[in-house]
Amino acid sequence: MKLHTLKRSKGIVSKAKRLGRGNGSGKGNYSTKGLKGQKARSGASMKPFFEGWQTSIVQRIPKAKGFKRYFKLIKDVAIVNLGALDLDERITDGIEITKELLKDLGHINTIDVIVKILGNGDWTKKVTFGNIDLFSKSAQEKIANPSAKSDAPKKTTKIEKAPAKKAPAKKVAAVEKVEKEEKVVEKKAPAKKAPAKKATTEKAPAKKAPAKKTTKKA
Repeated sequence: MKLHTLKRSKGIVSKAKRLGRGNGSGKGNYSTKGLKGQKARSGASMKPFFEGWQTSIVQRIPKAKGFKRYFKLIKDVAIVNLGALDLDERITDGIEITKELLKDLGHINTIDVIVKILGNGDWTKKVTFGNIDLFSKSAQEKIANPSAKSDAPKKTTKIEKAPAKKAPAKKVAAVEKVEKEEKVVEKKAPAKKAPAKKATTEKAPAKKAPAKKTTKKA
């Protein structure tokens, strides 16, 4: 085996980091290993739980009788939605859905996990379920009554809108002009009338003529 005969493994997409190709590349001189130290030496490698020569946490954890590691205390649950099963054309009416079938169809990775069916999505198929561990409440309702959600009439609530107020009709410009003039005239103070002359019906007394002197003859 020689260097030119080596081939990259399948699935590797990123290019290999080329080290020691000059300072202009940003990976020259110390080739990104830093200046001296434990990690700068060739062949230097540290175990995953190495903590700088102090006792690792794995050794510090008490391991009394009945001790269980944390991942054994967690249940590995695989979740499958009814909507995903409904969209899968390979699942037809009358079929029995089991862990083995779900694995073959690619919905779960292994049959050694706890499978829980959730009610997300529409459900219209009539099938049976076998060796499935858990069902959500919504999933149980949909399985018992398929297509209940999709066939149910949708309730529409009518919102009563208040009647729109009609805008007052625009007056003709000529009418508006006349109204304005009338208002101006009304605002002006009324003109003062001259007092009426009193009519005199009584006639002035007529002057009597002086009585004539009569002379008696002797």
